[in-house]
Amino acid sequence: MTVYNILTGIAAGVLALAGLLLLLAREERGSRIRSLLERTLYRLTRRSHLDWLSGRWLTLVVAVGLGAVVVFDLASGLYNCPGPGRPSDILGFFEQGRALWTGADPFTVQACGVTILEPDGLAAVLINALASLGGVAGIAVVWAAIAVAVVPLTWWAAGPDRRYVTLVVVTSPLYLPLVASQIDGASNALVPATILLTLVLAARGEAGATALAGFLATQRFPTLFPVLGMSGGFRRRFLAAFAAIAVFAAGTGVSYLAWGNNFLGPVILDELSRRSFSLNLWGVFLLANLLPSGNGLAIGQAAATLVLVGLVFFLVRPPLRAAAVALTGVALLTQFLSFNILVWLLPVALVGARARWWLWGIAVVSSINYDYALNLAAGSPGTVWPSAVLDVLLTILLLGLLVDLCRPTARTAETTAGKNRERPGKDYLAGGG
Repeated sequence: MTVYNILTGIAAGVLALAGLLLLLAREERGSRIRSLLERTLYRLTRRSHLDWLSGRWLTLVVAVGLGAVVVFDLASGLYNCPGPGRPSDILGFFEQGRALWTGADPFTVQACGVTILEPDGLAAVLINALASLGGVAGIAVVWAAIAVAVVPLTWWAAGPDRRYVTLVVVTSPLYLPLVASQIDGASNALVPATILLTLVLAARGEAGATALAGFLATQRFPTLFPVLGMSGGFRRRFLAAFAAIAVFAAGTGVSYLAWGNNFLGPVILDELSRRSFSLNLWGVFLLANLLPSGNGLAIGQAAATLVLVGLVFFLVRPPLRAAAVALTGVALLTQFLSFNILVWLLPVALVGARARWWLWGIAVVSSINYDYALNLAAGSPGTVWPSAVLDVLLTILLLGLLVDLCRPTARTAETTAGKNRERPGKDYLAGGG
């Protein structure tokens, strides 16, 4: 447990409390919380509302915060090798980008005296190649910019209640503490950014939006699942789905022709069978060494995922809810649910009030599991049980979210505020244009 871990944990706790206050303030019985926040806002800004707060201001605040972290990490040497024989994620990204320019294998690179298998596909290779022209700093800045892009994309995709919804996303422990503390967290932010970007661009052209998403999905192939799921809610759903599959297949094919099994193994096959740890129920079996050997489990999970995507494509509407169902299903089915992967769930916040409560619980439980149970307690013999308990609890929360999203009568909070017990009307947290 380093000072950096402690600071990350504190930041996650503060943001979790802020998010809880935001959620409570929107409840019918949250009048005291609303009054408290109104008084606090007035003392700080001489205004009792946030109508002046725009997407640009929120983006600027997040950009400055992440920028300060990047500058500190660069100046303090935190992006250097952590020790002899210990890999560094950001140096792995840098070497992957350099490998493309030198004609080397970008999926098996050397950094910090060790061999690193990079599981990020074509889109990430191209991004890292361009970013590597600026050195390690270029890698950090480019991925931080992608993480920041989640804020304006949320604002544009959230609808009339965008101010409140964007605040909920910004205060989630699954966002700032995650993308600021790890370059792998920032790279995973490309997944929710892809989902939100597809929703925004679909208004101008559904096939074009999903085609771009298909290319971005070559970074991490599970991104294709929510893209296909949401395509079922578009007017020209088969064309939209075909565009995503065609571009993804083309990118995958080009990668295989260029690098062969050197690409296929680290990016596809190894990720399907990865068994290091997991924050869902699979983590309990991993801790107890109870998972069966062989490829049977991976094949079963792949089949279940394809069935899920098919059901979502044909049955779940609208596109945002369909994407949320697919994302939640993937989080339940994968046997490698890392804390970084949970950033994929951020678009769930746009679905409605009930979904935001589930997302808040998922963020809190997974943060405690990752920051405490795995990184601290599990280092001592016989103390893996806290992580196992939290794995079960997180699975229950994910299942609750999935069931809630799949309820036949469920609608978004923006259209049924009363049913979701979310306080309607304009107030200091009301959305605006």
